[in-house]
Amino acid sequence: AVVSTQSYGKQWYQRRVRVDWGLRNILLIMEHEDNDAYRYKLLYGLNFYGADFRGDGQFEAILGNRYIELLKSYKPGQFLWHLKASEHSFEYREPAGVHKVFYPTLRSLQKRIEAAEKFKIGLAIWEIGQGLDYFYDL
Repeated sequence: AVVSTQSYGKQWYQRRVRVDWGLRNILLIMEHEDNDAYRYKLLYGLNFYGADFRGDGQFEAILGNRYIELLKSYKPGQFLWHLKASEHSFEYREPAGVHKVFYPTLRSLQKRIEAAEKFKIGLAIWEIGQGLDYFYDL
């Protein structure tokens, strides 16, 4: 079974995979199954794409090439670690308003890998060819 934890709520920060929420789902499954017999069948989903959230609550899924374009165009001075999303973000401004961009980083992916290792489960990568090449360094 793949535990698909790509989004779970309506708030902007809930549209990204939260490590704690994904793990709570995995624990619920493990409570109701024979852990040793089914653990190898559990796959924790990793996303290799990001999201560009507008101030009005709408968002656009972004791939690696679009992420690089945004970085080059807006040159963010600061990346923030967002605890609720367990992911880095940066903001940029356009005439229509402020955008908040979330995109996987080695730290965010490592957090999810460590969680899978802790529970001795596998990983499923969503959109594998649409991330950044350095993701494979992990």
